[in-house]
Amino acid sequence: MDFITTGVIASTVYDVLKHGLKLSAGVLKDRLGQWLKEDVIAEAVASELSKLDLHDGLSEKAISQQIDQSQAISTLIRDINARAALIAPSTITAVNQTHSGSGDNVGGNKIVS
Repeated sequence: MDFITTGVIASTVYDVLKHGLKLSAGVLKDRLGQWLKEDVIAEAVASELSKLDLHDGLSEKAISQQIDQSQAISTLIRDINARAALIAPSTITAVNQTHSGSGDNVGGNKIVS
């Protein structure tokens, strides 16, 4: 399973439970709106998460481990990420640079505070 996606979901679930809220499709869709756009998928994720016996006494790491062990959530995440990749494919940029002397060698956007 994608560990970044698992981490984002675990962090969201932890925050929701920490604030005493109930895990539901609406809450997940509000907090993961860029990733969970469809109500049906949000309901499926919320339903699978509710089967895991997650509660506010668990740490974020423990929640992440339980999510990782769920085969159903793994399948949902894989399907969601595959669909997202079709909608917004990532681009890989290659930068070849040669640098000699002093100064910066920036291969993209340089952020100066």
